Amino acid sequence: MISRECFNQASESIMKYARPLEKSVYQKYFKDGPEEDIILELKKYQNEDGGFGNGIESDFILPQSSPMATSVGLRLLSNLERSKEVNDIIKLAIDYLEKTYNTYRNGWFSVPKEVNDFPHAPWWSYDDKIEMTVIDKSWGNPTAEIIGYLYKYKDYVKTLDVELLVEYAISYIENKNHFNSEHELYCYLKLFNELPNNLKDRLEKKLAIAIDQVIVYDEKKWLKYVPTPLDFIKKTDSHRFEIIESKIDSNLDFIIRELKLNERLIPPWGNVFYKEGLDNAYNEWTGVLTLEALIILDRFNRISL
Repeated sequence: MISRECFNQASESIMKYARPLEKSVYQKYFKDGPEEDIILELKKYQNEDGGFGNGIESDFILPQSSPMATSVGLRLLSNLERSKEVNDIIKLAIDYLEKTYNTYRNGWFSVPKEVNDFPHAPWWSYDDKIEMTVIDKSWGNPTAEIIGYLYKYKDYVKTLDVELLVEYAISYIENKNHFNSEHELYCYLKLFNELPNNLKDRLEKKLAIAIDQVIVYDEKKWLKYVPTPLDFIKKTDSHRFEIIESKIDSNLDFIIRELKLNERLIPPWGNVFYKEGLDNAYNEWTGVLTLEALIILDRFNRISL
């Protein structure tokens, strides 16, 4: 349990390090602030083609739209009330995704090659030899997550066969036996959360197997950039996917210790990658991670206010 004092210190860190976007989410979640502020901030990242770009994903500041950045935008939009304004933004994003769908891939590549023309972290570099980034070696990142949003907002889908895409995504992971990308699994969890129970039943066992291959239970390693239990379990009523319950509690305790010690969560991958043009990224991630930590602690009733 974190005290009011610790919560306030973490909140001050969010106000100090986070972007206006995350600050508006914090205000809505903890202070009953207006959703309109979140919408206004999200609009700053949406382009005329309906996709999102302009650095909404802090590790690449490509102005033009990309499927990866658009998945980030839709992730935030999916937590908002379905007002007309929100629906209009979603419709435009869905239209962009339909137009950028790659038939050969049965999905989307994360970013276009123009990402190289703007400051970006090394893992977002487009490799001309393989015609994609290293991220794209895992099909489901971000395609599985995008399919989840297409399913959620399928009333807005005009050209793609959403049911066929869902079936392809499920079959893809059913036929996969070795997993080494936790980020691909995070995307599959987003898809899982949008599906009806009969399709969740098909995915659940395989996701449990996949998660078990990548999850790190060793608490001594949690200060590094590794997938921890709370990267897969975001609230008390989440599917557990056979994750050890005591380790979920330990992970909550770990976050509390870090907040008490540092008054924020520090990006475990460090700031060595953030060269000229990405000066703000490290602080932005500090804001994102600290906000996510407080939301998770609140969902698990670990904040004493």
